[in-house]
Amino acid sequence: MAFSFSNLFKSQKVPSSLALISEIDFKGGTKYGENSGNAVYLDIEELGGFPFIKTIIIGEFSTKIKRTGCTLTFVFDKDSLVLSSDNTYVASNQIKNTMAHYTEIDFELTEEETVKIKNERVLEIQYNFKDKILAFNPILT
Repeated sequence: MAFSFSNLFKSQKVPSSLALISEIDFKGGTKYGENSGNAVYLDIEELGGFPFIKTIIIGEFSTKIKRTGCTLTFVFDKDSLVLSSDNTYVASNQIKNTMAHYTEIDFELTEEETVKIKNERVLEIQYNFKDKILAFNPILT
């Protein structure tokens, strides 16, 4: 067996985030929507009697925002609902040995907004970052 420099410098295949998303069996949330390069997991939870939305974006999207946070817009048939992030610092983390990232963001919510999200048909959700808008089509169940 001989040593070869050419084997040392061959590029290793790193799975694309699109291929990775289809293989992910994420147990930390309910898959709510997707777009061409990302999937969003969204759950309405309660802490201390107050509802909030816990979201996780997995895929190509990556960001790091300080002091401004982001907003989440639910687009319905006749109107929309805009929610502000619970924290003003938003950062993505790279998934080990892949090109994909995950971004966790929580949003403040009222009881009325909870009812609206659960009862009305959502056409699209949009994350609005300071210089990017990331839209998702809900997965119909």
